[in-house]
Amino acid sequence: MYPQNDNFMNGLLAICRKTERTDSELSTLINKGLDTLSHRGADNRNIRLFDAGMKENESAASIALGSCSLLSDGSQSATDDDGDAILFDGRLLNKADLCSRLGLSSATLTDAGVALQVLRRHKAEGFAMLQGYWSLIYLDAGENNIYGARDHFGARTLCYCDTGDTFALATESRTLYKLFDNVRGINRNTVIDFLLWGDIGSIDQYFFNDIHSIEPSYYVKYNVKTGHSSVAKYYTLPYSHENTSFKPSSEHEYLRRTRELITEAVSANLQVIDGPLAVGVSGGMDSSALICTARQIEPQRTIVAYTTTDKYDGGEVGWAEQVVRHTGAEWIKVVCTPEDIIEKLPEANRVHNVPLYNASSLAQFRIMEEIKKQGQTVFIDGQGGDEMLGGYQVYFPLHLQTLRKRFDLVSWWRELSSVTNSGLTVNEIIVRRLKLIGKATYYNPQRLAQSKRSEEYASLTAATRDSYFTQPSPITHLNEVKILNDALSNSYTVFLGNILRWGEYSAASKGLECIMPLSDYLPLAEYVFSIPSVYKIHDGWNKYLLRKSMFGVVPEEICLRKQKMGFYIPEQNWLNEMGDAMLSSITHLEDPEGCVNRKYILDNWKRLYTPQNPLYQRFIFRCYSYLLWVNGL
Repeated sequence: MYPQNDNFMNGLLAICRKTERTDSELSTLINKGLDTLSHRGADNRNIRLFDAGMKENESAASIALGSCSLLSDGSQSATDDDGDAILFDGRLLNKADLCSRLGLSSATLTDAGVALQVLRRHKAEGFAMLQGYWSLIYLDAGENNIYGARDHFGARTLCYCDTGDTFALATESRTLYKLFDNVRGINRNTVIDFLLWGDIGSIDQYFFNDIHSIEPSYYVKYNVKTGHSSVAKYYTLPYSHENTSFKPSSEHEYLRRTRELITEAVSANLQVIDGPLAVGVSGGMDSSALICTARQIEPQRTIVAYTTTDKYDGGEVGWAEQVVRHTGAEWIKVVCTPEDIIEKLPEANRVHNVPLYNASSLAQFRIMEEIKKQGQTVFIDGQGGDEMLGGYQVYFPLHLQTLRKRFDLVSWWRELSSVTNSGLTVNEIIVRRLKLIGKATYYNPQRLAQSKRSEEYASLTAATRDSYFTQPSPITHLNEVKILNDALSNSYTVFLGNILRWGEYSAASKGLECIMPLSDYLPLAEYVFSIPSVYKIHDGWNKYLLRKSMFGVVPEEICLRKQKMGFYIPEQNWLNEMGDAMLSSITHLEDPEGCVNRKYILDNWKRLYTPQNPLYQRFIFRCYSYLLWVNGL
C-alpha cells in the first residue's frame, strides 16, 4: 500500500512551440501554467525542457513538460535512456498484471514507469492496456510525437489546444485559457445550450472554441516535426445487443459475478491507498454498495461517512443513518445553506473550469471542504452506477418500449404493473411516452424550446439563440438507441466522463484524491455490459442487478428503497431564498457574449421567478452561475 499522504493526484502540462525559444521564456510560461494547477500538487514541480529534436536542452527549448504533485520524489513522471518521457496522473489498478506480462518489477517501478514501458513497446495501442483512472502525457522521442490520453471512462481529465504557433496539453482547461490569448473565444452555442436546457451530461469543455477536451478512451497525437495533430479512439466498450427474455436460470450467475466484480473493484481501489477512507453516503444504492463492500473487505479500516443535510427536512439523513449503523462508520453531517452557495459559487465555478449546472455540485464542494478539514485525503464516489446499471427513471419507458416491440406482452404488463418500484406511476410513464413521441414526430429543438420553455427562450437574446438553433450538436459519436443497453452505453462512454469531472475537480480543489470504483474498473464494466438489457430493469426495479446482488451486503431497506433521489439537495428551498441575490448579480455583472436578455428578465421577474415556476428558477440559477463564471475567467 501507498502511505496515506502519498496522494497521487497530479497536475500535468506540456507546451510545444513551433519555433525555439529561450529556456527562460518557456520556463516562465510553464511555471505560470503550473500556478493554475497548484491545488493539485502544492509546490513540488517537475519541469524538463527539450529542443525540437526532443533532446534535453535548456538553451534552445521548444518543448516543455511540467507537473506539480504532492509527491516530492517525482514518481509521477518517468524517463528512459532513449529520451522518452511520461507525465502521469492517477493510478494503475492492473499494475501487477502489466508487470507480469512485460517481465517488469512491480516493486521497483512506479505507475508512471510501468505506463512508460507499456507505451514504448505498444505505442498508441498500449493505452487500452492501462486499466484504472489516469491521464497522461507521453513524449515519444524516437518518432517525434507527443501524446495526450485519458482513461477508458473519463475519471481523469486532459485538455489540449493548437494555436498554430503552439500545441499544449493540460489537466484543466483553465490552464490553457490563462496561458494563451488566442484560445479564449467563448462558444456561444454551448452557453445557450447550457442556459436553455441545463444538460450536465452533454457539456464538457465545449465552452471554448479552441480548447478541447480529450474524450474518454481517446488520445491526441502531435508530431513535433510536421506540426500536425490528430485525435483517435483507442478503445470501444463492447456490449450485449441481445433483445431476449428474462431467464431465471441465467440470473443467479449474473448476480454472483456482478457482486464478485464490485468487490474486486472496491478492493483494487483500496489496495493503492492507506489511512482513513471518506465516503459520501446518501442512502442510495451506489454509495451504500461501496461503503458496505469496503467494510466487508477491510473491517478494521477507519471509514468516515459524509452526508449533506439542511435546515428544512434533513434530506436523506434517515436513509444514510441505516447505512452508517450497518457499517459502524464514523458519521459527519454537512450542512449547506443558501448563504454558502452565494459565498462559494465563484470559487467553485473557477475550480470546475465551467459554470455549475445546479447547486448539487456546490453541496458536493462543501463535503470536500469538510473532508479536508477533518484530515482525510481520499474520497470514494459512487458515480457510474446509474449509467452502467440503469438507475435513471428515464430508462424505464425505453425498457417498456423494447418489451412491447418484441411482443412480450406478458413481461410488458408485469413491468408496467410494478412500475412503482422505480418510484414512478403509470400516469408518469404515459406522460413520458407521449413526450418522446412528440419530440420524435412534431418538435424540433427550436419548436420544443418555444413551446415548452417559452419563458427561458424569451430570456435569451434573439441573435445568440437563433444562431444556436442553426448549429449541430458537437456530440457525434452516439449509438442509435433501440434497447436499454444502447442508452446505457451512451451514458457510460460519452456522458459519464462529463459528470465524473464534478466530483474529481471538487476533490482536487481541496487537495483530495477522488476514487470511483464503479467508473474505473474495466472488468466490471465489460462484464455488466455483456449482460442483456432485460436484467438491468426487472419487476419494476431499476438497477435490478445491483440491488439483488447486494442483498446480504447492504441493508435490505436500502436495496428495496423505491425513492430515487440521486445526490439529494433541497434545491427548491434554496432557490426560493436566493432570488434577490441572483437578481442583483444578473443586473450588474457584465455579459460579454450578449447571451442573456436582461431586460426581459427584469421586466418579468415578479411574475416568473416564483416557487410555482421551478424550471424558470433553475434557469435563473444557470444564468447567475454563467455570469459569475465568465466574469471570473
